[in-house]
Amino acid sequence: MTQLNAALPLITDIDSLTSDDLLSKSRGYKLIHISDPHLSRQYYREHMKAFKILLESALKAGADHILITGDIVSTADPDDFYLAREIFSRFGLLDPHKLTVVPGNHDIFGGPHRAVDVLSFPKYIRNIDYEKHLKLFCDAFAETFEGVKTLVKDSRFPFIKQSGPFSILGLNSIPPYSLWNNPLGSNGRLSDEQVASLKSVIKSNVPVGDNLLVAIHHHFHDLNDETTQNKLWGKIELKTMRMKKRKSIMKMFKKLNVAYVLHGHVHQNELYEKKNLRFINGAGAVCDDPVPYLKYNIVEWKNGKTSVRIEQLSTPYQISALKKHIYLRHREASFAN
Repeated sequence: MTQLNAALPLITDIDSLTSDDLLSKSRGYKLIHISDPHLSRQYYREHMKAFKILLESALKAGADHILITGDIVSTADPDDFYLAREIFSRFGLLDPHKLTVVPGNHDIFGGPHRAVDVLSFPKYIRNIDYEKHLKLFCDAFAETFEGVKTLVKDSRFPFIKQSGPFSILGLNSIPPYSLWNNPLGSNGRLSDEQVASLKSVIKSNVPVGDNLLVAIHHHFHDLNDETTQNKLWGKIELKTMRMKKRKSIMKMFKKLNVAYVLHGHVHQNELYEKKNLRFINGAGAVCDDPVPYLKYNIVEWKNGKTSVRIEQLSTPYQISALKKHIYLRHREASFAN
């Protein structure tokens, strides 16, 4: 990991590209986005199989790089991080040129996985050592951070990584526990240090890089329960799952000339626009999406243009009969420019 002065240029020119980068520009480049696999030996063994199928399919489809925007594990347990490392290693992905990851709330705090856990979880996470768990995440996937440029001294985040024709800005949207601001560990917020570093880059008036992609866990749109029109759900989301100060963050993204914001957290694969920014949600890859099939997002660069689409596999994930009954009709979506 190399330290970067935020005032220094981050422009990538043709002379600084590696031979692999030059090759990617001539043949195209395919970045695969997946989020929220929620790996767990104890609670979600079916996710392990689904995740392996996704990775195998992505690599067979010619993925040059895989980006995962959080909740890689579901329990924040060291054994599950070892499981994730084992899977990545098996597919040859423990390499900064092949894999990029950012943390999700489950990677830091875990979560309630049984009905009996719901009442005890708020008390449990008060004793979570935030810095220790964030370090556990970063150490578990240490290879993926090799060679990245960081904007805050002695911190992994934010970082900037070059991936073929794309520049990836990795952010940590998981704040420490707070009784009032983050009572369940699932709200999102950028630390003051991350915000200050981004403002410094903006003030320098030097482009971060071409085709800038933001990798972050939390969503930026409003949630609603389309099946019941339940207003209570909106209130719950506002208090326990919301990305804080998202309007000001989106303004920074615009000033940074961000092409796409890739995230997870809300368990649905979807493409949407907000405030003239384009968002890609990959959190329905393994479970809970209205379309009950494994899927991933493809961000493809070819002939100087970038396109985005959702790739749906023919393999269904394991779901209950009740969930099948309430699934919504899938709407095809794509971005192209």
